[in-house]
Amino acid sequence: MWIRGRRTNRFLQHGSKRKRKSMVSEEQKKQAQFWLEYSQQLSGAIRYTEALAAVERALALDDSSVAAWYAKGTYLAMAARYDEALTAFEHALSLDEMYVPAWDGKAWALGILGRKDEALAAVNRALELNPEYFDALKRKKRLEL
Repeated sequence: MWIRGRRTNRFLQHGSKRKRKSMVSEEQKKQAQFWLEYSQQLSGAIRYTEALAAVERALALDDSSVAAWYAKGTYLAMAARYDEALTAFEHALSLDEMYVPAWDGKAWALGILGRKDEALAAVNRALELNPEYFDALKRKKRLEL
């Protein structure tokens, strides 16, 4: 019995993404959405440190939100924390590899870090998914200079 309980705990800690997603209650999702929206308002007011704190609260409630991971990457990049931003964008992509803004964010961080070839690959992936994504079109032009 003890061994089974131990295995169950291991599964819950390291279980699939689907299992972890189902463990987030609707109330937690609503609260997480509130904090994400609040972080976006703070970002719009150029209060990136506070926006980052708010999105961290959102992620503490629901770490499966692709939009929250993308927002975290954006706020970290705006605070010139590019390595951490890249990690956040990559986490967003691990949750949804079709999320175009995260590909563009990854290209942004990689470009600033001087990893031009990787940045071009990321922006090209964004444009494969959405050829009209304006930010990626602008970023690609800058990277090709």
